[in-house]
Amino acid sequence: MEKAIRVLVVDDHQVIYDGLKRLLGTLEDIETIGHTINPEEALSQVETLSPDIVLMDVKMPGLDGIELTRQITQKSLSCKVIMLTMYEQYVQKAMEVGAKGYLLKDIKREQLAQAIRTVHGGKAVIHESMASRLEPDYEERAGIESKNVYCRMVEEIQLVIPPPVDMRQVTRFAGRTEQLLRASMSQLVGSRQEGTRLTFKLNKPVEPVDIISKIELIPEVESITEELVAEEFVRFLSKKVTTVPNTRDTISTTLRVRLEKHNTGILNNKNVKREQALSLRC
Repeated sequence: MEKAIRVLVVDDHQVIYDGLKRLLGTLEDIETIGHTINPEEALSQVETLSPDIVLMDVKMPGLDGIELTRQITQKSLSCKVIMLTMYEQYVQKAMEVGAKGYLLKDIKREQLAQAIRTVHGGKAVIHESMASRLEPDYEERAGIESKNVYCRMVEEIQLVIPPPVDMRQVTRFAGRTEQLLRASMSQLVGSRQEGTRLTFKLNKPVEPVDIISKIELIPEVESITEELVAEEFVRFLSKKVTTVPNTRDTISTTLRVRLEKHNTGILNNKNVKREQALSLRC
């Protein structure tokens, strides 16, 4: 058997590494060898561990992923960098400084594994939806494979809210979400102590990045992130519900939402701006 592809993760969120380790842990040909949340330490980790592939976030405190990739390239280190992020707009910069892949964080295990194998085999890869962000002919000149990496359009979203939750706030949030996404809520499960999971059916397929940008406008939303692996309490909530099988496969994504806690009825300046933007969207 050939040697496993050794992967180092550079991301300032521990949950991303935990998710990646579980996603890739059952694969015989890919091995997750380490993780650093400190970009400044990443170069020494690369030199010490000698990974084949570095999965790199773009936005991190201090040294960002673009500059870190530039430094890895300038040092002529043997590893290849794949950017794994939720931002689409940095693809051109990332590829120009030496990245060999650019993927978004809602990618499925099989698709991520295939992208790692593709880059390890000597080819570059990005998702086809980002090809328009590259300069004309750049894709062809750089030898980038962008077809069929993974499907970005989703028809269903699950919004997970960690405990404790205010159920009245969740109800208001659900109504806002239905209005903003022009979606219908098909399921709400959970409680204040357990957290909640809300499932929405979209009227038409939408890219997750668009969903995130819209939900961020809702005043009570403190943060919304894409999770590679649902947390333990999400699996617990799933056991409490009897699901009805779909007649066809539905492409879905899971997002983690944290709602702000308000001690008064007065909105802060950030929420006032969100309210104004929301009223313009609706």
